[in-house]
Amino acid sequence: MARSDTTPTFAGFPTFLRAPLVRPDEVPADAVAISGAPHDSTHTSRLGTRYGPKGIREASLLEADRLLVAGEHGLIDPETGDRRFQPSSAKLVDVGDFTMYPTDILKTTESIAQGVTHVVQRGGFSVCLGGDHYISYPSALGYCRAVAEQNPGARIGYIHIDHHLDFEYDNPVWGKYNHGSNARRISEIDIISTQNMAWIGVPSGTGGEQVETISRNGGAIFTADDCHELGAGEVARRAAEHAARGCDAIYLTIDIDFIDTGFFPATGSVVNDAITPSQMIEVLRVLSKYPIGAVDLVEVSPRIDPSGRSMSMSTELLQVICTPRLFPANNPV
Repeated sequence: MARSDTTPTFAGFPTFLRAPLVRPDEVPADAVAISGAPHDSTHTSRLGTRYGPKGIREASLLEADRLLVAGEHGLIDPETGDRRFQPSSAKLVDVGDFTMYPTDILKTTESIAQGVTHVVQRGGFSVCLGGDHYISYPSALGYCRAVAEQNPGARIGYIHIDHHLDFEYDNPVWGKYNHGSNARRISEIDIISTQNMAWIGVPSGTGGEQVETISRNGGAIFTADDCHELGAGEVARRAAEHAARGCDAIYLTIDIDFIDTGFFPATGSVVNDAITPSQMIEVLRVLSKYPIGAVDLVEVSPRIDPSGRSMSMSTELLQVICTPRLFPANNPV
């Protein structure tokens, strides 16, 4: 393979931040392990999120080069004092894409779940790139399987960043397994309880049955207006405290349509009353201080955004949530 310091951004095999490509059963303990789930067969509008993992990886190459040039001084955030450096192979790896079966949702589900399970069994921090939001269910399922195997009494909280609840039980057209039912399926995983589930970013006009079921079972819902009025950081803190109660870790799913489409056009679901990118970064900075056990980032559709800014922004968001693991010096115990 060509050396990363002599390869321009338009050449070479695109892994996230030029991390080494390894198999799931080769992930180093404590490393952030990037995986892809290029699936959008259960999305109901503006298809194309199957290209999300590739698009995010390609966009990350420019950031990888900036980190390389920065060398031992790194890139610094003047506001927080945090520094980022080119991650070592012990801190960041890419396991490639899990095998997708576009016409077999259950087979695809098991493929993603098994891949994430292997990563977590090795002690890796799983970061799964979608794909439509359905992939968060098999990703969470794989994570929970590994956690339950290692700690049979474990409990896992859940935070859902999205402009939608995704808590539909059974869609008359798309059935029980689609991008609008993933949170409902996650609530059915044995070691997750709705009373430890929290949603951030939900607007008005949300399905009544979903809201009522979540509220009746102890879930917490924070709206986009809450982020504007209370502050994005405070909403993130309240959501994390709710999800973490009595739990060993939190599973985090990030749907980028939580960001107003005017800022982030590469989304399959157009939203016009959401939040700004800076608010999203504030949310993730707060959440990164909590015991996040695994993450997915979904609904990035590169072909809808020829400017490329959405994919570059995705790279930045992933670095924010992974900062404590990639750059632990920023977060001394």
